[in-house]
Amino acid sequence: AIDLRSEYNHGHSRNAAKRDRGSAYAAKTDFTEAIFAAFLAGRTLILNSDDNLTEAEMSELSAYRDVIVASWEKVIGATAVHYINEMIVMMDAFDSDDYDFLKHAKVWSELKGFTLGLQFNPRSPLSVADFASLQAQIAQHPALPGVEGAAAYRAGLLEARALLAQRYGFDGANIGDSNGEGGW
Repeated sequence: AIDLRSEYNHGHSRNAAKRDRGSAYAAKTDFTEAIFAAFLAGRTLILNSDDNLTEAEMSELSAYRDVIVASWEKVIGATAVHYINEMIVMMDAFDSDDYDFLKHAKVWSELKGFTLGLQFNPRSPLSVADFASLQAQIAQHPALPGVEGAAAYRAGLLEARALLAQRYGFDGANIGDSNGEGGW
């Protein structure tokens, strides 16, 4: 049963569901299930144990933690891929009536914020060098219409997307094409 007055799904759980829902039919993801099942199994283990976990129980609990952390980070990486695709679409609309500066700024800030969050997991598949490269490609501000270097910035976004896909093992069907279409 759901208590509509007290239960709430917070940001990353919604992002997990969005990425699962938006994943390609041939490459379906189920981040939501992986995370929820590991949380549930871990809570059940804790509930059914004595006050102090045995070494075997602690090892089992640590395995659940590792699934949660790895899956959660994949959700963040997949959400960054989503915003990279949105950035590419926005940049392709430069010099047209479809370009929306406020949406462009919002999309870039979401991308930057999500990718900054990737620096905190000591077990991350992103190395320190990968993280630095990712941040260099996203830069301190987006390329804007009429600004020299927009094509190079766009190419850097595609490289950043490829890096995320490679490090997190994302299927190409979920990444999108060079126009930011067809992916998350």
